[in-house]
Amino acid sequence: MSSQLRYLIVFICVTVFGIILGSLLDIDPINQPSFPMFASVALVIGLYGSVVGIDLVALKPNWKRAVLIVTLAVPIQIIATGMLTYLVFPISISWLVAVAIDQIDPLSVETLIHNKKRMSESAKSLLRVWASFDDPVTVIFGFLVLLPLVAGTNLGLEFATYMKGLAANLFPAVLLLLLMRFLKSGKIDYSVSEHISSQKLNPVLRKANNRQRVIYYPIIVVVLVYAFVTGSYLFAAIAGLLVRPLEPDQKLLSSVIAILYYIVVLIVGMSLYTSGIDIAFGLVLAFIEFFIVQPLSALVFFRGKRLDVIRIAFAQQNGLTTLLMGLAFQAAGFNVLPILIPAIVCINLMNLLVNMGISWLEEDNRLPWLMSDQASLPSKSLETNINSIQD
Repeated sequence: MSSQLRYLIVFICVTVFGIILGSLLDIDPINQPSFPMFASVALVIGLYGSVVGIDLVALKPNWKRAVLIVTLAVPIQIIATGMLTYLVFPISISWLVAVAIDQIDPLSVETLIHNKKRMSESAKSLLRVWASFDDPVTVIFGFLVLLPLVAGTNLGLEFATYMKGLAANLFPAVLLLLLMRFLKSGKIDYSVSEHISSQKLNPVLRKANNRQRVIYYPIIVVVLVYAFVTGSYLFAAIAGLLVRPLEPDQKLLSSVIAILYYIVVLIVGMSLYTSGIDIAFGLVLAFIEFFIVQPLSALVFFRGKRLDVIRIAFAQQNGLTTLLMGLAFQAAGFNVLPILIPAIVCINLMNLLVNMGISWLEEDNRLPWLMSDQASLPSKSLETNINSIQD
């Protein structure tokens, strides 16, 4: 059984089990008092772990494109999704569900990215950046722009409050950067590669690695606790760029993220029964986001091998970040969760099915055009325009 098929079967089984559990217990997990705490813990770990998985060497040639995607592609996606959804359902709530569904879930990305074996490390890193750093832009659009416009009053986040929150993320990030530069400046010797498995180390190197754990791991714990207590999710993501666990521990971190991902799948499954759903609205929103907006964004903003472009085009995945923004809109008086919950399930199911099909085409080179390492989908003139924006 292929890993893609296994992921699909597990996803369906966990979702169905969630529906059955929801019907038996008649509990809406998303509206339980403990859910925000669980969501915060899972999001901090997921954001940190997703960014830890970024190959910084592979990402370096494309860092301008990564910044362009986060700052330009994300708001354009929000506007495009909102406009298309509004054409089908001409009500103001269409704009709110658009900004919530445009967030790519870092837990889902980190769980499912490992079975995309022929996807380049550069494309994987770019997708991780997209999933981990799109939140500040969606918060701006969701709470500073769209929510006040839809509500007709300032129910959203005030600009001063947003800036204070941003400072709470960036100031400790600067301190962490200075600390890590000090530790790596030669004053403390940590020359052992982070990517060498401890099982392959001789006793001297293993001792050096353990010494590195003694210093680095308390820093990681403090960073994640601070991010959880203050809700500084951007800081958790930035920390993944600055301080990283050794390779064996990264595998453990990936396993923890996978467990959290399937707990979220279970919660969403339970909510399908207990929260009530607007299936038509949810399906339309999911179709627009997965088959129109995300593919167009990939064609415009991503340049690479054809296979990488296709993978990015069908990389939309949703989960905790969408649920948390939906809860915030609910608190403001807008009933978006009955739309977002079926949309999340549909998008994640389509992601698994489409990417399983792509993996099947990869096998035995069934579609040589897809495996071409030379050409890529965007036209040369379009690429020239993108590069001019970057410069």
